[in-house]
Amino acid sequence: MKDFIFRNDTKLLFRNDIRTTIAEIAKGHKVMFVYGGGSVKRNGCHDDIVQTLTDNGIPLMEYGDSSREFAKIQEGIRIAKENGITMIIGAGGASVMDSAKLIAFGFYHESDLWNYVKGKNPYGLERLPLALIPTYPSSGSENGLGAVSVDSRIGDFGTAYGIAADYAILCPKYSLTLDREMTTYTGLVTLVQLSAGILGDRNRMSYDAGISYIRNVFEATRTLQKNPDDLDARGIIMMGASLSTSSRLGIGKEEPFAYEIYELEFLPEKLFGSSYRRSLTSVFPRFLQAMGKHHADDIRKYYHDAFGFDSSIEESSRKLVELFEGLRVEMYYDGKITREQVDAIPCHTELSKEEVFDIINSLIR
Repeated sequence: MKDFIFRNDTKLLFRNDIRTTIAEIAKGHKVMFVYGGGSVKRNGCHDDIVQTLTDNGIPLMEYGDSSREFAKIQEGIRIAKENGITMIIGAGGASVMDSAKLIAFGFYHESDLWNYVKGKNPYGLERLPLALIPTYPSSGSENGLGAVSVDSRIGDFGTAYGIAADYAILCPKYSLTLDREMTTYTGLVTLVQLSAGILGDRNRMSYDAGISYIRNVFEATRTLQKNPDDLDARGIIMMGASLSTSSRLGIGKEEPFAYEIYELEFLPEKLFGSSYRRSLTSVFPRFLQAMGKHHADDIRKYYHDAFGFDSSIEESSRKLVELFEGLRVEMYYDGKITREQVDAIPCHTELSKEEVFDIINSLIR
């Protein structure tokens, strides 16, 4: 068996009501509550946290409109220091949770925080106590080590890899305000991220576990098409998202080729102005088809185990597009692209430029 590390940095708490948990973990602290736009107020998370902290006499400062923008993170760090904050609670999607991570870490490492975003190892270094609550489940940032930041002032971005939360609190009811399309994408993006984790995994236990997660997440996504208020199904997707970034998957990976999906998904974002969720979902079947020429056994086994497809990789990829379309998500784009446009976007992958172009070109309606 290949050497591996089974990491347990974050305590994952599944709760239908977070109020008692918030009071317990925040006791004795002065809290900065980090969130983004208005979604936390619409889904009830904001009221639950603010009311709980207020009722328990726990000092609170709110930091709304947070994002991955480095300037906003720097502002959050400054405010936290000026007000003697001793704990960060972040609630929202990936951008907010990444921001909360970097504020908690940057509290002690502000002077060279951008160096950590660009690759300096932050793992195990001092940070403020940190709790994260996903209200848009799919990124898994609450249980992972990555924290992305963008500095629009210099046109650069990066990922600090090695910042873990103390607590990840999963509460399915906070995703009820997502519309049908967004709810479907939470499931499909989670499915893709789980798949990237297990493709090429030679450890039978973690591979089989990953296949189980994928099948359950897909079934939960289908369930929510008929019954969007099903909290059990929403809980499965939330759990799947957290597991997708844990050390419980891919512990027998010998080649990281599946993670190159994240290189490819960036192209539709740039070329078509696509969202991350739509780009990742639409690229995935075409990515598998292209990678099938290089990793046929792994792709063929994945298709059989996850979806029961026994046909050729090309046919299985076509079936996966149809399967996703059956959930009423858009798998194509309108417009035209040139080889020069695609080649101009950096993309680090073992696929040739011609293969990359073919993937993106196949997305055109």
